[in-house]
Amino acid sequence: MYVFPELLDGISPELKKRMQGKSCFNFKAVDRELVRELEALTKAGFERFKGADLV
Repeated sequence: MYVFPELLDGISPELKKRMQGKSCFNFKAVDRELVRELEALTKAGFERFKGADLV
């Protein structure tokens, strides 16, 4: 999120509520829908890093 903050533009309000800082997400209970969304966000970030030759 530090390098590509625009990835956060499309996140749901529910996931945004779980943000702590710029790249930490805290969960008190497992919410499968939000975990799937976070998984997609993580994958998108990794792909951006690969595309920029940072990985």
